[in-house]
Amino acid sequence: MKIALPTNDKKTLAPRIGMAKGFLVIDTDTNETTYIQNEALKEYIKEHKKLHGDCGEHGLGVGQVLPKKLKELGVEIFVAKFFGEGMLGNLDLYQIKTYVSKKHKIKDVIEEVLNGD
Repeated sequence: MKIALPTNDKKTLAPRIGMAKGFLVIDTDTNETTYIQNEALKEYIKEHKKLHGDCGEHGLGVGQVLPKKLKELGVEIFVAKFFGEGMLGNLDLYQIKTYVSKKHKIKDVIEEVLNGD
């Protein structure tokens, strides 16, 4: 199973999806990991300006781009500390399940998901 998580350091769960430096995809069958950089955040930092468009008032637009990328990578579950309505709707559109965790370390989060806690 492939599980994705927002992270700033590849070791801990980031507090906010949109402001995470990237996303770690872990294949629990092979222990293979893939890291995806948060391009929306990267662009925001580069430009030092607020992004415009439908998402401008609510965030950087990660919820519009990330779910499609995760689906292409075969992700089945996306874990975060909190999900906004837009992200939830788009993950649902791509049939990616969501899981809320209050754990901090990614290894503990993965264990929690696998144990169904």
